[in-house]
Amino acid sequence: MIKQLRSWWKDTEIPNLIGRKKVDFSIFRDGTHIPVEFHPDFLEANQGQQPSLGEGRKVKLVHEDRNYEATLFKIDQVSAGREALQLRYNGNQTLKNLLIETFSHSCSYIMQERTNQQADDAKRPQVVVPEDQAEYIDFFATGVPFEYRLEFITFKSKPNVWWVNQGTTIQAEKEEGILWAPLLNSQGRKLYHWETMKEVKQGDIILHYSNKAIRYVSQVTDAAVEAPKPDSMANTNWQEDGRLVRTEYVELIPPIMLQQFNQQIIQVNLTQGPLHSGGGVNQGYLFRFSRQGLQVLQSLTSEVIWPDFTILDQDEAASNTESPHEVIPILPPSDSSITTLLHQIQSHILRKGFFFPEHLIENFYLSLKTKPFVILAGISGTGKTRLVKLFAEALGATRNNGQFTLIPVRPDWSDPADLLGYKDLSGRFKPGPLTEVLVEARKPENQYKPYFICMDEMNLARVEHYFSDLLSVLETQDWQEGKIQTQDLISSTMLDTSEDQVKFGSLGIPENVFLIGTVNMDETTHPFSKKVLDRANTLEFNYINLQQYPDLGVQVETNDSSDVAELNHLFLRSDYLQLVDAYDTNKELVVRTTERLVKINALLEDIHAHVGFRVRDAICFYMIYNERYKLMSEEEAFDWQLLQKILPRIQGSHSSVRRVLLKLMKGALGTGSGVTVNIEDLMENDASPLYLKWAAGQTPPTAKHPQSARKLAFMLRRLEEDGFTSYWLS
Repeated sequence: MIKQLRSWWKDTEIPNLIGRKKVDFSIFRDGTHIPVEFHPDFLEANQGQQPSLGEGRKVKLVHEDRNYEATLFKIDQVSAGREALQLRYNGNQTLKNLLIETFSHSCSYIMQERTNQQADDAKRPQVVVPEDQAEYIDFFATGVPFEYRLEFITFKSKPNVWWVNQGTTIQAEKEEGILWAPLLNSQGRKLYHWETMKEVKQGDIILHYSNKAIRYVSQVTDAAVEAPKPDSMANTNWQEDGRLVRTEYVELIPPIMLQQFNQQIIQVNLTQGPLHSGGGVNQGYLFRFSRQGLQVLQSLTSEVIWPDFTILDQDEAASNTESPHEVIPILPPSDSSITTLLHQIQSHILRKGFFFPEHLIENFYLSLKTKPFVILAGISGTGKTRLVKLFAEALGATRNNGQFTLIPVRPDWSDPADLLGYKDLSGRFKPGPLTEVLVEARKPENQYKPYFICMDEMNLARVEHYFSDLLSVLETQDWQEGKIQTQDLISSTMLDTSEDQVKFGSLGIPENVFLIGTVNMDETTHPFSKKVLDRANTLEFNYINLQQYPDLGVQVETNDSSDVAELNHLFLRSDYLQLVDAYDTNKELVVRTTERLVKINALLEDIHAHVGFRVRDAICFYMIYNERYKLMSEEEAFDWQLLQKILPRIQGSHSSVRRVLLKLMKGALGTGSGVTVNIEDLMENDASPLYLKWAAGQTPPTAKHPQSARKLAFMLRRLEEDGFTSYWLS
């Protein structure tokens, strides 16, 4: 088991290891602070003994048969409200000299960075040595209390890997075999992504990104020197003074498109790397990459011919790690594998004897990927709950292992306490059914497992009442250190006992939790407000073919879903939270989709049903995922989104609703259906010739958006026959 917190790390499989400390500035000055999470490890090494509060105990540090004195202090950190351990040796110059000499690489790097910073010493931010250059001290128990054996892990120079963003200058820089960046911007300030130029050394590897792809890789022949702006860049607005690196370019054939690797590289957690948490490219020039990142990139691009200087040593490649402390990242499946994985899920469902319409599994997957809250609507007995159960089961999430939970909604639920929990008269917190799942899902050992929560018949009670807290917290999703975090559903300040605060405090919605609600629309249920509809995709189960029979003669591979059951939650987790996360690499598709929505919104404004940015972003994300994974055509995908995000908002009895339905029907049918929709004529006359084409036994016309056209026909019919229409009428 791996335990890691800030600059400390421990692998419990390594005998007698107390902890591994990454070398930082404190090592060369005073000693080190020991995080509270590692106090039990030192307590065990000291055989249950520890210093008294406010006092210190002499410690013997043993390295290569030499002993060095230090002191283990236990202090009261009033500001943090807890006790702290500190290992100090600021009076032991012999030990400090040994550390400075042994870790000369880290010491030089840290001191140089501190010199470069202009702020006062007390205000300087902590210098973090890049992971691919880091050094470490291992503390081992010796069996004697307050005696620790030290082992040093020092830096062995290897070529660093860099990423450079090049736009219009790439051809000029390639022809000259250079990189060049100014020293200062127009305001006279240094920029991080220009300052990195001075760290580039001979032999380093550079990935050259331009126009949505890595197009070249190069090897540095000469480290950076100060040089004036090259003539080839005379037309740029940059300052004249800069730094120049000479490097030999090699073209990558074929170029590596960003979408082939961005989600996998995000998981490597590069410090100050080129990609932001949404998978897009950060603005700037030269960014740190890593050797592990290069290895991941090469593993995803077997069709690319990589030059010899980029190939890692065999032993390094086999270890798949940058440094002795690095944990192998959890990676999402590649985009090209999604179709196969969904086929395996479909096969699992078939083996269980269930059938769902074409593209329903793909649609359900894309909806969950877009947002971890999906509504399944339709008449009773159509397989809504079964779909959730079987889909989860195919991914290894079952009731038995706690990763699939069915929560039947009661009609008397009126506030979030029914779902989240409440404090009893004694002040103890009684968790609700959803809270218990969230607590399990956020445990470190479960953080990569998908958890499915099925809210069965969720509109038996008013969703806006009991589900309001979750709807609000879902909108606080944000990227933090490469993971999706939300605000707290249950904060520690709401809880009275320390036990409850530890177990339930600071509880948000983990990124590995997926919420699905099943709903029926009849006299016993409540309608949805636009607040709910905006936050979910609504999949409808109203069109049933009863003549589907289990065909025992059809052979389905019995081991087809074995790979799927081992997938981590990244298969379903959203890659984009804001449109800016996806815009760089999908600009054309986003613009096309938005232009469609602008036209539709102009129609919906007449009945106050138009959509905002939240719906626009969700539809764009759905379309982007579909294009990335090549699951459906663009028109098929937009048809599903029109059906699931736009039509559920429409209801009413006015003529303006009729006009909107007719205009949407005209667009859904398209020009190739052979059906003429004369809006003005149909506003005054019977529209039954239009909607009766979808009546039982009839062959509907070939529509541009057939799913939406069929639903619009039904809504038109209800408007004419009942004087009122709604997406939700069944």
